[in-house]
Amino acid sequence: MEAIHKRLDKIEFHMRLLAKMEEEGDYPFYRLVIDRGLTESEVTEVYQLCLEVNQKMHEQIEEGLLNRSTLLTHFVGMLNIKLEPLSTIKALQSQEEAYRELMETLLKVSPYR
Repeated sequence: MEAIHKRLDKIEFHMRLLAKMEEEGDYPFYRLVIDRGLTESEVTEVYQLCLEVNQKMHEQIEEGLLNRSTLLTHFVGMLNIKLEPLSTIKALQSQEEAYRELMETLLKVSPYR
């Protein structure tokens, strides 16, 4: 019975995301979430990871550090296994204004641009 509730919760979450989408191209991260079948808590973890890596980036900037590759390593290492790093970074860059600078930084140091 609990498995049914978890599945219903995920379906409801995906429906809320779909309701926010006017066009397919407007919300590429939400599209990834639905395509990969992430739960709401998994998406919350991705946003928490973004917040954490963003804070580390700003700390590095304040300390005058120039190499940002550790940020990419941390992000990729902690990213949900259901998500492919490059497509996730590009989707977040396009959709989430709050993390645009971070995603641009990660793309710059990524060997897979």
